Amino acid sequence: MVMGHVMQFSFGFDHSVVTRFTYFNMPLFFYISGFLAYKPTDGLKELGNRIMNRGIALIVPYIVFSTLYLLFTNESNIVSNLIYGRSGYWFLYDLFVISFFFLIWESLIKKVENPMISVLLWFLPFVLLCWAKIVVGRSSNGVWYSLLSNWVNYYRYYLIGYLCHKYSRLNDFLFNNELIAAGGLILFLLNWYLFEHHNMLLIFGGTVGAIVVVQRFFQKHIGNIGQAGKGLAKIGTMSLPVYVIHYFFIPDVSEAMHNFLDCVNPFIWQLVFAVFLALPIIGCSMFVGKLIQSNKYLSIVLFGRLFNK
Repeated sequence: MVMGHVMQFSFGFDHSVVTRFTYFNMPLFFYISGFLAYKPTDGLKELGNRIMNRGIALIVPYIVFSTLYLLFTNESNIVSNLIYGRSGYWFLYDLFVISFFFLIWESLIKKVENPMISVLLWFLPFVLLCWAKIVVGRSSNGVWYSLLSNWVNYYRYYLIGYLCHKYSRLNDFLFNNELIAAGGLILFLLNWYLFEHHNMLLIFGGTVGAIVVVQRFFQKHIGNIGQAGKGLAKIGTMSLPVYVIHYFFIPDVSEAMHNFLDCVNPFIWQLVFAVFLALPIIGCSMFVGKLIQSNKYLSIVLFGRLFNK
C-alpha cells in the first residue's frame, strides 16, 4: 500500500500504472479483515457491543485523520467527502460498512445449520449489491455508483476470508493444496502480464491467486526468516497507524524521479526506489503511532483505542 502511494504521489505515476503492480493489496486487506472478523455472536447485547467497538475502531480514525488530511491538502467540502468516503481513508469507511453488514447478517442467519445453504445466503447480498450497482449505473455515475462499485468489489474478498475462518475445509482447500497453489501463481502472473485488457474475471482470478500465494508464503516461510519476519510482524501490529499517518510523510519527488524511472523495462527500478522511499515513511509512521498510543487521551481522540480494551 505504501509503495503504491509512493509510486502514485511521490513519483507521479498514472494511477493505472500503479494499479498494475498493486491491484491485489486492498483486496488482500479485506480478505484478512474478513478472516479476523469471524466470531459467532451470542445475543443482542454481544452483537451491540461488537458493532460499537468495531464502529469506534474504524470510524474514529476515519473521521479524525480524513479531516486532518483534507485540511492539510486544502480540500474543500470536507463534510461531503467524509459522508461519501471520498478521502484517502476510504478503506476504513468501506470496511466499516461491510463489517457492520456482516455482523447483522451473521446474527440473522446463524441458526441455519446446513453449510451449503449458509454459504448461499452469504452470496445473496452480493447478488443484490451487483443488481443495485447496475440499476444506479443506468441512471447515474456519481458517488453512489462509486460506493456500490467498491462494496461489490471488496465484499467478495471479505467474504472469502470470513468463510475460510468459519469453514476449515475451505481454508485447507485454498491454502493447503499444491494444485491450487500452482494455479494461483499462474493466475497471478497471467493477470499481471495481461492487466491492460482489464478483464474483470481475469482480475478476480489473479487477485484470489495473489491471496493464495501471499498466505502460503507467510505460512511456510515467514517463521524461518529471522529478524525480517519479526520486523514484518511488528509492522503488522502497527498497520492502522501506518495506514492513517503515512500520507503526511509522502514527499513529491516526481520532477526528480519521473524522467529517471521512465526508461526501458522500468519495473524493477520502480519497485526498488519505491521500497527505498517507503521504508522510512513506514518507520516514521510507526514512531508517531507509538507516541500517540503511549498517551491514553490521544489514543481515545485519534484511534478510539481505550474503548476497545
